[in-house]
Amino acid sequence: MPTASKVVALVATRFRSDLLARLLDSLHRQTVRPVAAVICDNGPDPATAKTAQNSKLPCALVSPGRNLGFGGGLAAGGQTAFEKFPALTHLLVVDDDAILAPGDLEFLLVSASKHSAGTVAPFLVDGSGKLQEVPEPVSWPLARAFRSVGKNLEKARALAPGGYPMAWCIGPCLLVDRSTWLRAGPPRADMLAFGDDVEFSLRLSAASPAWAEPSVTVTHDPPSTSRLPPTPDDAHYKKFVILLQNLAFTCAVSPRPRHLPLYLPGNAKRFFQTFGLTSANLREVVRRYLRGFFGIPGSG
Repeated sequence: MPTASKVVALVATRFRSDLLARLLDSLHRQTVRPVAAVICDNGPDPATAKTAQNSKLPCALVSPGRNLGFGGGLAAGGQTAFEKFPALTHLLVVDDDAILAPGDLEFLLVSASKHSAGTVAPFLVDGSGKLQEVPEPVSWPLARAFRSVGKNLEKARALAPGGYPMAWCIGPCLLVDRSTWLRAGPPRADMLAFGDDVEFSLRLSAASPAWAEPSVTVTHDPPSTSRLPPTPDDAHYKKFVILLQNLAFTCAVSPRPRHLPLYLPGNAKRFFQTFGLTSANLREVVRRYLRGFFGIPGSG
């Protein structure tokens, strides 16, 4: 039963104390409340420490003194969670820019119990309530059907109103039970920010059944501005090629990549549409895919 569950939320954050405060408030308002949140401060940032200290939800702060990235931060937070809360039953991996409605965690726990799932992920919506992302189905026909309805939440829900077995998902919100986390291992610390959530969720779904829960829609609302230093003009290019390499890497190392390789041509096409089909860009895509397939994660 959800009331017997002991959930610890894991958050990796960097210079986004305002968003972290919003997230922690939404976690405190849950009908089944986490026992605590473990926050990895990838800054370090005094405002993050102050936000954790002032939160109504009990918080444990991990301060590595440098940026471990999303995966490394969650791995460090997970280790702390098991040390400080040895009776925990679940870990709630959640982005600092996510917002949970009061019943979301309870419904995710109920879904996990009902479907005997080690991992459960919700649908994601943006700040206006429009569909942002669905967990990737194991079924390829269902995955294609989701693509056909675009950002229409109700049409997407109607395709699988009771939920469906999940292959992978992106990272804003993911409920994992204790045994599945321990069998799969923590998120990787050597993948630079992009695609590491997909790799991690594929390991989770290989370790135990994973479920997508359409009845829960978590809001993923990134900021329009940031306290981080301005990014260089070529940052989007670098992000895209790292993502390409990490997707190929995940195809190569995942114990069960499902149909992820089918997305490689489409991602290359989007890259060329964005940056142009030049000989230099073609060489870069080939180089990134080859490095990924040879087991080298993207790092810049």
